[in-house]
Amino acid sequence: MNSKNLRDTFYRYLRYFLAKDESTATLYDKYMALSYAIRSELVDHWIETQKQYKLKAPRRVYYLSMEYIFGKSLQQNIVNLGINNPIESALESLGFSIENLLKQEDDFELGNNGKARTAACLLESAASLNLPVTGYGLRYDYGQFKQQIVNGAQFEKPYDWQHRGHPWEIVRPEYSCMVQFAGNCHPIDQSNLLGPYQWNGEEMVHAIPYDVPIAGYCNSTVNTLRLWSGRADEEFFPDYINHGDYVRACDENSRSGQITKVLFPEEDVRRAHELRLRQQYFFVSSSLQDIVRRYKSNHGVLENIDQNMVIQINGSRCALAIPELLRILIDNENVPWEKAWNITRNVFAYSSSAVNRDNLEIWPVYKLGQVLPRIMQIIFDINQAHLDEIIAKYGHDSSLLRELSLIEEGEVKMIRFADLAVTGSFSVNGVSKAQTDILTQKVFPHFSKYFDHRFNCKTNGVAHRRWLLNVNKPLADFLTKSIGDSWISDSEQLIRLEKIADNRKKIEQLADLRRAAKRKLAGILKDNLGVSINDEMLFDVQIRNFHSGRRQDLHLLNVLHRYLKVKEGEKMVTPRVHIFGGKASPSDFLAKQTIHLINLVAELINNDPDVNDEMKVVFIPDFGMSWAEKIIPAADLSEQISNPVFEPSGTFNMKFALNGAITIASRSGSNIEMVEKIGEDNIFVFGKSVQELERLQNYNPSDVLNVDEDLKKLFSFIDNFLQSLSDGHAIYPLISSICDSDRQFVLLDFRDYLEKQKQIDHLYRDSFGWFQKSLINTARSGWFSSDRALREYARSVWKIMP
Repeated sequence: MNSKNLRDTFYRYLRYFLAKDESTATLYDKYMALSYAIRSELVDHWIETQKQYKLKAPRRVYYLSMEYIFGKSLQQNIVNLGINNPIESALESLGFSIENLLKQEDDFELGNNGKARTAACLLESAASLNLPVTGYGLRYDYGQFKQQIVNGAQFEKPYDWQHRGHPWEIVRPEYSCMVQFAGNCHPIDQSNLLGPYQWNGEEMVHAIPYDVPIAGYCNSTVNTLRLWSGRADEEFFPDYINHGDYVRACDENSRSGQITKVLFPEEDVRRAHELRLRQQYFFVSSSLQDIVRRYKSNHGVLENIDQNMVIQINGSRCALAIPELLRILIDNENVPWEKAWNITRNVFAYSSSAVNRDNLEIWPVYKLGQVLPRIMQIIFDINQAHLDEIIAKYGHDSSLLRELSLIEEGEVKMIRFADLAVTGSFSVNGVSKAQTDILTQKVFPHFSKYFDHRFNCKTNGVAHRRWLLNVNKPLADFLTKSIGDSWISDSEQLIRLEKIADNRKKIEQLADLRRAAKRKLAGILKDNLGVSINDEMLFDVQIRNFHSGRRQDLHLLNVLHRYLKVKEGEKMVTPRVHIFGGKASPSDFLAKQTIHLINLVAELINNDPDVNDEMKVVFIPDFGMSWAEKIIPAADLSEQISNPVFEPSGTFNMKFALNGAITIASRSGSNIEMVEKIGEDNIFVFGKSVQELERLQNYNPSDVLNVDEDLKKLFSFIDNFLQSLSDGHAIYPLISSICDSDRQFVLLDFRDYLEKQKQIDHLYRDSFGWFQKSLINTARSGWFSSDRALREYARSVWKIMP
């Protein structure tokens, strides 16, 4: 695409697709026209990619995830197409800047947490590695909620991400399918109770697919993410014949089509909500129907289906895919039960980020029987076959059978979805070494012994092209000038930066780049939040969703500790700006209290002239991927301080290190592997390990409080501070949770955390030493690319080739 072609395409979409001309077009119209023009460049590659998949019929992977977080797509697609220069020339001739258009794009965030961000990174890497991977997800009407801060406290507002249109999706009504719920089922042949069955659903929902192109980096591969949207069936419920109320019937019918209306916030998965269950089944049923349709279209029959595809499920919320594939094979395709079960177990692979068995998803048997009667029957059949295998191997050990059963006995029988996923998959992987150990030893101890060959580790990674090449162009250009551009396609080439680690001229150039990034962020904070900060201060950053296990309160205690020291007349070795960002689940009251307290402390500190030369506190409202892209290139210090028992992996740590931030890290999740790869000399590690915490006997937080004078002063100050505020009482439960139980070991790790922060202060005064470590962090972060993770999946789990 040259500049003239782009300009012509832009005007064609503006006039003939949006019905606007230069005089009536808004800035958003121009963004949409440019996005459609870029999408048109993707389409030929997209069609050709799918054509090659059909012609060559490679072994394919289907990736099922309930959530995805991409952020913005326009800049990423421009980079992946390799058309930066034509774009800049064309837009210059049109009289407007790319920066203004990029600001118009809404974040594409159909998820809550790290699993959703990881899913997006894996799909982007798959396309860049020419791997035949197709993603499936849900097209929620409302994405992750918008966060409003009112008087320091979080309030939630719905986020209608589609209200202005989404230029990257294409609706595919020809591939729609039906998903049924409730009703009754009976065997077609009464002599064969394993099926096939006839399921007469009481409620039918249309699944409409929307396709989003996922472009690889400069390689002509464009894979597909297919998102399902629910629509009501055109037929009324059966009871319409009894009541004859047309308006009531329309209302009841429309409610069934709201199945993809809401993305459930991240919360305790044990809170059973029927809509959650219906969402999960709607997703896996529509996806499995589509996968089987594709396979039959390409291969004619279902022979060797397990040899020609893998279905990777991201978390136990997708576990119903296992009985659903069995249902399709048995009831729709007349495959005998035993053969269908063997096929199913050879098709599915399961990724689990669980760290606590108590928080695994379980559902009442009676609820599943009401909503999904046929699926409930199949789960019973799976469990019986599973238990028969155990008995044949180990005898009738009632204790072992109870532990390995998919059904949890009790007053209310429950189905363990995670256990179902393990039983029905040929591979079960954790997402970091530490979490995989927890997975095998604590979460699935009996399953990992019985299915020992299934468990493995695939440490998460991040899309380095998005999180470095795309969001930090000055640093990317510096890297390319220093070591060439091979790192863009092979992130582990970044290790070659170590050859310039002692070059003072290069280190000074890097320091200048990072200072410029900090000045840019300072300007953004001033323009957007009205907060003035000194960009010469150390930028101390903690951004991710709020949860007590992520210990934002530990960071805040350090902020207050420094504040009290300054108020006592002590001058800080290194002044800091403490930047917080993230959302709390609407039902997580302790996390919301942490946000409230941070904002109250920010108001106190930022309005105190005695300390303004030493510290500032900034909270980013409605934090999302767009804010992350602005903050990460400017961060000096990355706070990765989760409770080791809580954190499965974490990927923000990788994004920061890739961009040269230095990390203060607890011994949790992927932090442990970062220490191994980047080196303990280049990361500040503190606190107890999982093993040390497990050995603790009768931990009493008051034992720590009683001997630590700094902590005594801190909590005395907090108590007086909250009493002085009209709404201070709202935060007392948070303080009590720390002082009385300290389940996240905030007090236990506080002293070591403080000592490491002092070391950081002194290192920052040594400019060469600091930025040398910054360079080494970038150099040794290449292993944490999602490209590496995808290669591991492709080689050892999926058995696929580019």
